[in-house]
Amino acid sequence: MEKSINLAVLILAAGTSSRLGEPKQLLNLKGKSLINIAIEKALELTSNVTVVLGHKNDEVKKEIENKNINIIINPNYEDGMGNTIAFGVSNIKEEKVLIMLCDQPLIPIKHYENLIKLSNENKDKIICSQYKNQHAVPTIFPKKYFEELKKLKGNKGAKQLFLKYEPISIVLADNFSFDVDTKEDWQELLKNS
Repeated sequence: MEKSINLAVLILAAGTSSRLGEPKQLLNLKGKSLINIAIEKALELTSNVTVVLGHKNDEVKKEIENKNINIIINPNYEDGMGNTIAFGVSNIKEEKVLIMLCDQPLIPIKHYENLIKLSNENKDKIICSQYKNQHAVPTIFPKKYFEELKKLKGNKGAKQLFLKYEPISIVLADNFSFDVDTKEDWQELLKNS
């Protein structure tokens, strides 16, 4: 698939990883940190990649500063994912944004490509992933939703937009949607990857 010109990828990597006890962005899976795995996938999709950092941003920045990406630091990252999305989207100039997390390393590049393809076919619709019967990231938002994304607060993320606008979704297998929140999650991921 050719790289998308009008698409930005926004990687959310600002959280405190409080349940894990260490920065999940820097966890090493098969010789690569989770943040680098996310960035490599994003750069396959577009040259417009922005990473939002917050907690331990000096450590994480050292890990990724040699990449051809934009790195922004959210000073209010402790206010939750909604705040980080709002901060990140206010730095996006492209026509649409693909929001992804750094702690879902098993999502295959094909899934992201399918989201982009569907977005290109449905220009005004939110295109999201679906797993465990819920709409979730990775999600593509066209520019017409940016103002609402910029108003997000707290830890709710973009779920309220999913409820309001009925996005088109692509089901993601549960084993791919796996994300790392606790030490148990991390051990499970290591065991199964």
